[in-house]
Amino acid sequence: MKKQKFKVGRTPEGTAFELVFIVLAILVWVYVILTYNHAPETIPTHFGPTGAPDSFGHKSNMLFPCILMSVIGASMMLGAYFPHTVNLPAVKIVNERQAALVVCMMRVLGLLMLVLTAALAFDTQRGHVLTVFVVLIVMAVVCPTFIFFIYRAK
Repeated sequence: MKKQKFKVGRTPEGTAFELVFIVLAILVWVYVILTYNHAPETIPTHFGPTGAPDSFGHKSNMLFPCILMSVIGASMMLGAYFPHTVNLPAVKIVNERQAALVVCMMRVLGLLMLVLTAALAFDTQRGHVLTVFVVLIVMAVVCPTFIFFIYRAK
């Protein structure tokens, strides 16, 4: 059975999310660059289950995950225009309300990926993972909450 496609056009809400994303991306990358320039040459690259660093590397190791998370965030913002391509566990998108919730979820997660980028730069500089952990918990709450509401919108 073929997936139903939903057309997502330009909306004031979508434009607002995209403007916030662009401004946040600029701010986050200014922060990442400033943090990188002032970071010690050796930074933690991995943290153990207790949150203590257990592996170290050159400060350039911070850049790849930050770039990757920013690209994923931008992809999520773009993916909001194609809700039928989003693969949700045990949920089939069958109506406009569900599609609208998927669009909103993708935009919120895109913004959270930028926040995660900033948290990674912040925590790597300081040698702990508290901020990253908090952002991941927020994401772990946001995803199932949206999926619940998408499922209920049948």
